Amino acid sequence: VQLGTLIENEFVNIGRKSLGVLQRNHMGIWVLQATNMPAVLIETGFITDKDEEDYLNSEAGQIEMTRAMANAIIKYKQAIDGK
Repeated sequence: VQLGTLIENEFVNIGRKSLGVLQRNHMGIWVLQATNMPAVLIETGFITDKDEEDYLNSEAGQIEMTRAMANAIIKYKQAIDGK
């Protein structure tokens, strides 16, 4: 949840829509079910929305989203390392 929240915050900071952070429930999400480490499933947007599709297909959008995810991972690592 902590890592997911950091990623979500970075997305919000660059003006992306926020649908919230969900924690897997008793049914789980198959790709996250058997992990023994922090894991998140990130939805960067929806290609059924033309504006989001254009953004996700653009080099600028891809760079912006990648930087947001990298920033969140760095903040998560710093938080767990106590730095």
